[in-house]
Amino acid sequence: MTAEVTTLPAPEQIKAVEGEVIEPSKVLAANEKIVRANLKKFEAVQASVARALNIIYRNDLWKLHKTAEGKRRYTNFGDYLATEFGYDKSLARAHQIMKADLPDAIEAGDVPPDSGDKRRTRNAPEVTAEKAAKVTSKQLLAVLDAFNTRLGTVEQGEGYFRLEAILGQAQEMINPVIDALDELVAALAAEAESAEDEATETPETN
Repeated sequence: MTAEVTTLPAPEQIKAVEGEVIEPSKVLAANEKIVRANLKKFEAVQASVARALNIIYRNDLWKLHKTAEGKRRYTNFGDYLATEFGYDKSLARAHQIMKADLPDAIEAGDVPPDSGDKRRTRNAPEVTAEKAAKVTSKQLLAVLDAFNTRLGTVEQGEGYFRLEAILGQAQEMINPVIDALDELVAALAAEAESAEDEATETPETN
């Protein structure tokens, strides 16, 4: 897909001459005129750039650039964008633009079918129920602590009292969950210890 470069007009910056009062409605009308005339063009340009970037990135075409010595010129896609196109935004922003077009690019056959998920497929380590409960308990407690700390920085007033009430409600709901998780951790630890003791006992001999 070939990306067409289209120059869109800049927003209207209406400047007042000395003694003139600029009416906000005129500024609104001028800029609405620009949006009406160019919104479709803008959407088409954005879609075209997103598709072109997806094709370049997902098919590893950007890696074809070589130095005079025959080595890869770019080892980072962000460097490629900055050097080749003068792109000065974050790489995350570029991926965000590309992500919106990716399903259509896959459907059109412009990029490999597995481009939808570039995450490494590796088995996550097994987590015991005891560890999961312990970590979750700490996380919930940290949330309440953070909420309470933040509340201490809020100025007094109606908004403060509303936040305080919400914190109270959160504590009423979350504290019993934390207690239940801690009890589960203790119970699972005791069960594991008991099972370990049984496994290490020496069988009696007659």
